[in-house]
Amino acid sequence: MGAHARDSRSEVICVNGHENPDGNYFCGECGVLLEPGVVVCLAGHPNAHYQRFCGECGAPLAAPSDVEPMASTARWSFDPTGRHQCRYWDGIKWTDRIADIGSLGTDPYSKGAGRLAETWVGLAAGLVTVALLAGAGADIWVQLSRDAAKQTATEQISATTTSTPSATDAAATSSSVESALPASPSQPPQAVAGTTLIATPCQPGSGNGVAADGSVTYCERLAETDRYLWSLNPGDIPAPDVGQSGDPAVGVCMVQTGRTEADCIQYLKPPSQAGN
Repeated sequence: MGAHARDSRSEVICVNGHENPDGNYFCGECGVLLEPGVVVCLAGHPNAHYQRFCGECGAPLAAPSDVEPMASTARWSFDPTGRHQCRYWDGIKWTDRIADIGSLGTDPYSKGAGRLAETWVGLAAGLVTVALLAGAGADIWVQLSRDAAKQTATEQISATTTSTPSATDAAATSSSVESALPASPSQPPQAVAGTTLIATPCQPGSGNGVAADGSVTYCERLAETDRYLWSLNPGDIPAPDVGQSGDPAVGVCMVQTGRTEADCIQYLKPPSQAGN
């Protein structure tokens, strides 16, 4: 029957009776070769038994003809020096036989070759570690410096706050001093004597007046002009519609007193022609 057989379920039975899925080259239970006519390279690629090199990676399949294997473990393996693809192990020691993607040759084996590469790797790792530790130390130093600076600033602010009176205290002291001083008499604008007429001319800076009905009047500027008129409202007087008379004062009179245009014309006559 041979070394193995395939049943109806596409399973492979090794010589020791272990079932394996189709596609395996070695038994998963005992490790025996399931395909006697297949040679597997060190990279795991299957090849026919008569091939000298792997058809996928070029690794050698046959032992060197001029090297006597010293043990059953003799085999091609990855070159531990890193200089070549493969180097032959005779079962006891590494030989000078090497292979590089289908090409055979010789290169004396040096015990320190592989270790030198490992040494460089270790040295690089050590330098990286030192750099990381130095960076971490610098970060810690910067953070400590910042904390110290913050503490110093806080202490300075606290000392300044303790020794310097606050704005509130200064204001309270100033208020106390002012309250202790005798009050100076205020100098308000002098009130205009007599009754003022709304919308009649007045002198800028005049004090408040009183209308005929007792309302307070203000000497304010007519907006967008240099004219000042008595008004019932503080602030610039909005420019009114001038009406048929063409006089803005008549418009102000109409707006603020509710009179008609004719009444305002009569109301605003000069003193020699005084209106109501």
